[in-house]
Amino acid sequence: MMKETMAMTVRENVHHLIDTLPDEQLEDVLDYLSDLNDPDEISAETAAAIDEGLEDVRAGRTITLEEYRRTRGL
Repeated sequence: MMKETMAMTVRENVHHLIDTLPDEQLEDVLDYLSDLNDPDEISAETAAAIDEGLEDVRAGRTITLEEYRRTRGL
């Protein structure tokens, strides 16, 4: 399988990964790809996620990079 993946183009790899995702994740992928396609305009969902993140920062709901790495096993 690894040799097959190495022979695939980046575009083919992206298509393959999208084809293997569960349906419930496809809307998130669409939002992300749409944002990449037009970086000057973001979706309402992305804007809401950014606002939520900024509110978390203002409210002190943050963790250190060290803590993030530790919880992710990095």
